[in-house]
Amino acid sequence: MTDLSQSPLTVAAQPAEAAAGARGGPTDPSHDERLRRGILVTDISRPLAWALSALFLLLIYAIPISEAVREKLNGDDSVLLGLFEHAPTAERLRQFEQDLEQASHAKELVQPRVQLLLTRFGRVGNKKAVVGRQGFLFYEPGVRHLAGPGFLDADFIASREKAARDEGEANLHADPRPAIRAFQQALARRNIRLVLFPVPDKAMLQPAELHGRSQNGVGEPPRNRDWARFVRELRAEGVLVFDPLAGRAQAASERFLIQDTHWTPAWMQSVASDLAVFLQREAKLTPLPRRAFTRSPQAVSRVGDIVDMLKLPAEQQFFQPQRVTVQQVTDEGGNAWEADPKADVLLLGDSFTNIFSMEFMGWGSAAGFGPQLSVALERGVDVIAQNDSGAFATREALARELASGEDRLLGKSVVVWEFAVRELSVGNWKTVEWQTAAPAEKPE
Repeated sequence: MTDLSQSPLTVAAQPAEAAAGARGGPTDPSHDERLRRGILVTDISRPLAWALSALFLLLIYAIPISEAVREKLNGDDSVLLGLFEHAPTAERLRQFEQDLEQASHAKELVQPRVQLLLTRFGRVGNKKAVVGRQGFLFYEPGVRHLAGPGFLDADFIASREKAARDEGEANLHADPRPAIRAFQQALARRNIRLVLFPVPDKAMLQPAELHGRSQNGVGEPPRNRDWARFVRELRAEGVLVFDPLAGRAQAASERFLIQDTHWTPAWMQSVASDLAVFLQREAKLTPLPRRAFTRSPQAVSRVGDIVDMLKLPAEQQFFQPQRVTVQQVTDEGGNAWEADPKADVLLLGDSFTNIFSMEFMGWGSAAGFGPQLSVALERGVDVIAQNDSGAFATREALARELASGEDRLLGKSVVVWEFAVRELSVGNWKTVEWQTAAPAEKPE
């Protein structure tokens, strides 16, 4: 019988096993004991340690020193000195950080080029931009609204308001309902109907371009989990809510610009027509003599505002301008469409109203939502619109006019309040003071 303990294989293995045991191999229980005590043993030579330390210090000090030298040569005031001019507080430190970022030449030089590489080869966006598929870009707050917690959830509301207080913004109201109710009640005192129009987000209607999956045109688009509750509560209190997607299957056609947060001209025009029917049916608009407006096609092109948010180099060629055709509106005299202060319909809107009308946005002029709604209603429309902050900006603008004695509600029967639906999750729904009593008529 063969003695396996003395076989060549066993004999050869014994020294290696003994040596492993002496070193404390992978199965040595002493390793577990050291890890439990948080002890990691790393061997590193002194020259390598000095080299790594020197490199670390160089990275830490090189940028601020070079920025200071550059500021000195250019005769600019040093941002760093501002840190020592006042006692440090949370607000001052935040402001210092913002000033430092804005004045950083290194950031201005490096960040756009690094961002371009990350976006082009890794589909990496930033805090505002989400890189989708087929060249589509999405606005991060819109994606967060769709995929995040219910915007009426008490814990979510409390956490948003606490985070704002921690950042020094004490006047944030996360729950949209009190502000909407107060507005509706203020208008009701003037016998004016409020029509709420939250514009659907791009992530809702272009899911295949966001994550590669779609519903193949079956069923309604996805929404925030509290949307149905929100609409139900407001309608029960007499607020009209216009939803352009209600009861409609998700269409495969593009409804949003590829590299922009906003809708396409064609879908905007279709929504304006649907809203006109809704206003006539639900808000009982008084019949008026029809006004004849004319549409004229105009080709425009732009890369899109989400490309701007990526802060890429100005000379980048990765994202090319998108070319679309807008319908520019003119009145009976051939003049470009303008808001009519005497109209019985007042449109409060954000950038979804301004896009295609405000020339500085780069997508044409006199072709936006207000002009298209005028064409669909065959009557003038008054407009107060301001980009961003749709949750409060236009309400504040209207309230200021009323407080100053300018009665913008005179002769109005309907106020359409348009805002991006993502504002329900990220907006500031602060209340405003309403002075809605009609002014006394001046004696003739």
